[in-house]
Amino acid sequence: MRPRRYIYITLLLLFFSISLFNLRHNYSTLLPSSLHHEDSEISPTDYWTWDTSSQFRPQTVANPDAKDPCLYFPSHLLKRIQVVLKIGSSEPADRLDTQLSTVTRCISNLIIVSDRDHNLGGHPVYDILADLPQSYMTNNSDFDTYRGIPEEQPGSGWRLDRYKFLPMVERAYKMNPTAEWFVFLEADTYIVWDNLFRLLEHFDSNSPLYMGSPSPGRRLPNGQTTWFAYGGTGIVISSAAVERIVTREVGEYGEFVHPSLTARYENDVKGDCCGDSVLGWALYEAGIPLSGLWPLFNPHPFHSIPFAEAYWCQPIISAHRPRPDEMKDFSKFEAQRGWSKPLLYSDVFNHLNLGSITHRENWDNGNFHGFREDASSPAHSSSDACAAACHNHPECFQFTYDSTGLCTFVRSIRLGLQHIDPAKKVKLSSGWDVDKINEWVRTHKCGRPLWVKPSVTRIF
Repeated sequence: MRPRRYIYITLLLLFFSISLFNLRHNYSTLLPSSLHHEDSEISPTDYWTWDTSSQFRPQTVANPDAKDPCLYFPSHLLKRIQVVLKIGSSEPADRLDTQLSTVTRCISNLIIVSDRDHNLGGHPVYDILADLPQSYMTNNSDFDTYRGIPEEQPGSGWRLDRYKFLPMVERAYKMNPTAEWFVFLEADTYIVWDNLFRLLEHFDSNSPLYMGSPSPGRRLPNGQTTWFAYGGTGIVISSAAVERIVTREVGEYGEFVHPSLTARYENDVKGDCCGDSVLGWALYEAGIPLSGLWPLFNPHPFHSIPFAEAYWCQPIISAHRPRPDEMKDFSKFEAQRGWSKPLLYSDVFNHLNLGSITHRENWDNGNFHGFREDASSPAHSSSDACAAACHNHPECFQFTYDSTGLCTFVRSIRLGLQHIDPAKKVKLSSGWDVDKINEWVRTHKCGRPLWVKPSVTRIF
């Protein structure tokens, strides 16, 4: 009997070992290894691996190059989703034209709010500041230019911007009270609609939900911090959440007995730098904390995305402050690529050809995740020495060399942008260690997209 018992024990241990190996192997295929920077921590409990379907019409051989850019757009979803674009009267014309010809070109129910009434690209633009109670403007120099008083100090457009958020939400609900979702964006926000629509299909708009990229808000008496969705990356609020903050109680004769959302938070808006912060605070006080969905909502322009584990197998929903030429280029890329699969950060990486660029003059790729060796390091002696030192450093994937004698290593992989010093005192050159980069890419294949779960500990 004893030998048989040993056989059973041996088989059990063998089964356990094989199971453990398979478990580790399966996790290793799902989880990229670290790219050696602070955003690298991730675990299977941080994301969903949903099967999602595109709502876009499939492209066919008969119409792959259709002239109508909205031929494939799922316009039927706009019965459920209200898109609101917030702009300023001082916005550069090329930025507005690009926004309307790319991101919002197919949004037939688009609501545009600004600080004056006019028409833009066939859309009416509403002066949302006209909805504010008069008390907002009394003895308030922020409204001088709005009232036609010449500006003494620059920046009035930025100062006025914070006053638009709350009336924007009220106006959107008033204009479309049957919408299930409200999506708020700005002139320099790029939205990947296919990914956003895929995301929303997995949430119930009857639940009070508030989504976006987390930014720290107010500090509570207990020392904790509240969080708000950064407006530049896009804000998504469910109908249940909007109803909760804009609905007002009425008396026995149907009269409102409580002030409006805008009136309730007048002092908060005047005392805060940012309207998206006050909107987040109003939602928090209504019992609706932020569902932080960074990096799905991304605060970088395309050229500045620091590709690494935090920006790799996750779908990209938004980008902030891309140049007009980037927006046009990316819009074409989306259409040519089609919508059969969610667009991942790794796809953006490939679109930017970051695995093949080796060197660029008058270029800066090192202003994010940058670090330097000791001043005595030979890396600072020349661009070639900087490149060699980067290659030998396990955490360096690219570098920028400053002609004054500074070598900056970068822990992530990013394109960067052209840099020319008007005074011609400093010249920057950038390089990419393509062997190291391509090896990292080779070992980081994306299987299922990683739809991150809400978090305010995983933040930009």
